[in-house]
Amino acid sequence: MTEKFRKFNGQYWLVAILVGVVLPWLLKLLSVSRFHQIVWLLFCFDFIVAMIIGWQIRRTARTGWLVWLLPIFCLLGLYLFFPQYVYYLALVDLGLSYLAYGMAAPREAQRD
Repeated sequence: MTEKFRKFNGQYWLVAILVGVVLPWLLKLLSVSRFHQIVWLLFCFDFIVAMIIGWQIRRTARTGWLVWLLPIFCLLGLYLFFPQYVYYLALVDLGLSYLAYGMAAPREAQRD
């Protein structure tokens, strides 16, 4: 099971689903105020995770399409649980993930 999980990049899928769909659902379920949902938890937490994921994908020399996972699941979660004006957060997630992906050096280049 663990071998298949790693082969299909399960850790990135899991983080994308947790942050993109489960976090917005949990925030709505807990009745956290809309201000705190959007500003503190979604902006701060989501953007930091997007940068870490992009950096980690590049550092471990994984395929670049994984950068799209978090923004796609974030767009799904935002579509289901938030008003329409926060959809742009998925685009910002994509930009931050790609920026971190592009700025990180692959594992092979770090050994030199």
